[in-house]
This record gives sequence, structure tokens and C-alpha cells, in this order.
Amino acid sequence: MHRVSAPRIRGRRWLAAGAAVATAVVLAACGSAAGGGKTSASGGGAKGKTVTMWLVTTGPSPANTAVENLVKSFEKSHPGDHIDYNFVENQSYKQKIQLAMGAGNAPTIFWTWGGGTLQQYIKAGDVASLGHPSWMSDFLPSSLGAVTDQGKLYGIPVEGTQPVYFFYNKQIFSKYHLTFPKTWNELLSTVKTLKSHGVTPISLAEGDQWPGLMYLEYLTDRIGGPSVAQALQSNKKGAWSNPAVTKALSDIQQLVRAGAFQSGYDSLKFSGGGSDALVYSGKAAMQLMGDWDISSILGSDPSFVKGGNLGMAPFPTVAGGTGNPADLAGNTASYVSISSKATATQKKIAEEFFADALTSPSYAKSEVGAGEVPVTKGASPMFAGQSLASYDKTIYNSVEHAPSFQYSWDQAMTPQVANVMLTNLAQVFELSETPAKFESLLNNQAASGS
Repeated sequence: MHRVSAPRIRGRRWLAAGAAVATAVVLAACGSAAGGGKTSASGGGAKGKTVTMWLVTTGPSPANTAVENLVKSFEKSHPGDHIDYNFVENQSYKQKIQLAMGAGNAPTIFWTWGGGTLQQYIKAGDVASLGHPSWMSDFLPSSLGAVTDQGKLYGIPVEGTQPVYFFYNKQIFSKYHLTFPKTWNELLSTVKTLKSHGVTPISLAEGDQWPGLMYLEYLTDRIGGPSVAQALQSNKKGAWSNPAVTKALSDIQQLVRAGAFQSGYDSLKFSGGGSDALVYSGKAAMQLMGDWDISSILGSDPSFVKGGNLGMAPFPTVAGGTGNPADLAGNTASYVSISSKATATQKKIAEEFFADALTSPSYAKSEVGAGEVPVTKGASPMFAGQSLASYDKTIYNSVEHAPSFQYSWDQAMTPQVANVMLTNLAQVFELSETPAKFESLLNNQAASGS
């Protein structure tokens, strides 16, 4: 099985390019379907026993095929019910769904990353509550937080989980007799050793801004535990001045000053494959990235992955920190939700689709076959025989046993806060902005209520 990179990075790729989509392109996307599969530009206007569903795509993929087959199976077992699905191009989806929501013409079922954007729709009364459905127990508990608001569920996982790890070149570590660092101090020592041998310690694609955020997420958790991120995401007054955030920002700048990253790290973008190339070519030793990096590197240099040269390790602990070393950060999953504007009949069909199709073991197996790591309980045996089973099992087990799985902050927070956060964190990485300035700006943005 060759895992394709596109579905593994859906939760991220829009950040790199979405802001650059012109209004004309957005409006055009809202008037027509994009991608493969059945198409319908009608949003929530479906009649009778037909429901519409919008899903994100970056192009043809096994994940798309899995959904198509799932719909066919559901329609066959539910005579008279019809799901008119539409794959929407990844870069324009956020604008398209926002316009549809604003016009009161959203599809019955819509794709969501959960987090801050979904919460805005919930507060506006645009999303139907699922309450506490019995199928909740079919999923790993850590996977549902991004679609839970005030104890009520508003979505169901539709694609796999995407935690963040350090990926490293085992050959480089072996050559210099290094083991992967388990603590922050060991990481700094490893950086020093690698630099002494002329090897870039860490590859960083900070031109996209979100790769740097993963350092802040993990450091804050390792230092202060998950409650710090929870306070940030709930816009608690002064939360950005938490000592854990201050130390995390200072540690980031310590890493920069130690020369951990390659020259030009602030302009290199992940989407071009350059940051991966530094790792598999041996020019850099490691990279902090979501688990989509496995398929990304596999697509560029299959022999590197198949030869067992790609290592994967958790983020190091920080001395004196209170965070559990098993805590994770990343995209817990991708989801679908139901529009509150749908008719009672449409909601009933959508809820049956959730309960009967998306929770089925056969769909979880199809996700595995498409290169995904599903968040369904008991999925571990499904990886047997897969070419990347060793990675998949590690990912699944870490998610299953994670005490906390913090959802990517740029997704969990409102878009307004996320934009200020990413822009100013990039300046922290460039050493042109102090931690105190960063915290002040974010506290002010959070206080504005947006």
C-alpha cells in the first residue's frame, strides 16, 4: 500500500494558500462544483429524501473513493434515500462554506476541521447538535473534542488522525552515534553536535508559518500541561501571559539562536517539498511535522522510507514541566457536521448516515486502505499487512493512550486570533519580536472577542 500525501495534509494545506485565493475565484467556486464525484451546487436546497454533502479534496485520492463507496453502500441499504456529494477544492472550501452559511444555504452535511471556526457557526445557530449519540463510544475519546461544545457533540470523524512528531534521518543519527533526544536539554546538545559536523540539525518550513506553531504548542504543553492551551482557546483574560507560554517562546528563540534551523528557514514552504528533501538527503537531521510527512517523504523518496531510514519520535520533555510526555498536538481528525437549516427529513437521513455508515468497521478498514489512521476504537489490527504498518500502529497507539490531544491552535481558535498568532509567531522565529510583545498582541486580540 502506498499512502498518498494529499488526504493526510488536508487539515493544513489551506493555511498556506487559502489567504491568497482571490475573491473572483471564491465566487466562482461557490457557483460550481469542484473536484470529482457527483456534483451539486445547490447547497441546502435539496428536497424530499435527498441530502447534499460537501467534502474537501486536494484531488483524486483513495480517501475520496472510500467515501464514494460508502455513499453507494448507504443508499443501497436505505432505499429512497440519496446523498448528493460534492468534492470541493481544498484551497477555496473555507470561503465557499462561509458564504453558504451566511446565505442560509449550507449543504445538509458539511466538512469541518472543528475548532474555532465550527464554534463560530455553532454560536450563530448554523450547526445542528447531535446531542450524545450512542455511536460516540465507537471513537477514541481524544478525537471528539474538536467537535464538542458545552458538552454537546456537533460532528463525527470522517477521516484519519494527524498527530505531530519529530521525523528524523536514522542514518545521520547513527553516523554520529546519537540517539533521539528525550529532553529539551538533550535536543539542544544534539543540535550542537550536529552543527559541529556541518549538518543542519532541524529542517523548518516557516515560510508557511504553521510549522513553527507546532513548537509553541508542544513546548507550552510540556511546560504547563493542557490547561494552558484550554485557557488560550477559551479566550481567558490574560491567558497569553501564562508563564508556560513565555518560557515556550523563549525556548523557541533559544533554539533559533543555537542555529538549529537551516539558512532561509523563514522563507521555505512545506508544500514545495524542500523541507522534506533536506531530511531524506541527509542535509538536515530531523523535522517536526504532522504524520502526513510519512506519505510526503514516501512520495518523494520511496527507498528512504521503505529502507527503514525514517525515524519517528515524540516531542521531548522539558525539565520542571508539568505536561505529560505522552500528550499530543496536531489535527485530531477531519469531520462532517449537519446544518441546522436542513429539513427534519434531511437531518434524519444525515444522522442515519453518521450512525450506520461512518461508524462501520468496513469504513474504518477502507480508511486504512486509503492510507489513513482512523480514530475508531479497536482499529489497531486493521493495520496488519499494510506496508506502513509500523508507523500506523505507533500513531494509533499514541492517540489511543494520549492523556491529552490538543487540537492545532490555528484551527481551534477563531480565524481572527489564529491569523494574528501565526503572523507574529513568525516574527518571534525571526528574532524580530520579543515574547512579551507577542503575548501583548495576542492578549489584546483575544480581548476584542474575535
